[in-house]
Amino acid sequence: MQTLLLTINNTPIRVKMARTSQEQQRGLMFVDSLPQDEGMIFHYPKPRPLSFWMKNVKIPLSIAFIDSLGKITAIKHGVPGDLSTIKSPTPCKWALEMNKDWFHNNGVKVGDIVKGCPRKSIMLRVEKKG
Repeated sequence: MQTLLLTINNTPIRVKMARTSQEQQRGLMFVDSLPQDEGMIFHYPKPRPLSFWMKNVKIPLSIAFIDSLGKITAIKHGVPGDLSTIKSPTPCKWALEMNKDWFHNNGVKVGDIVKGCPRKSIMLRVEKKG
């Protein structure tokens, strides 16, 4: 997985980017902890309604949904192991998962801009041989 450095309100964060569909499906499942100021970003080629669940996720997370301009449109929270769906309220191009309450604890709110999100689609295709 590729690691990126993003900035929100002058706070730098280091994130792993889920680039393949397999990486996106796995996300932060089975991860025991996240270091402070680290997370995972999910990138989609075009804005679309996004949905997540917490199946096999061991740690509480907060998810920021981000539009094509890098603006946070919603921040929602997930409970470890919860199978209910966490949906973006509008079509988004990115989702950023951080430790629960990271956004609140760092003064990040809806309307803030995430700097450093990749602008071009870098989703990798994994082709099956056979």
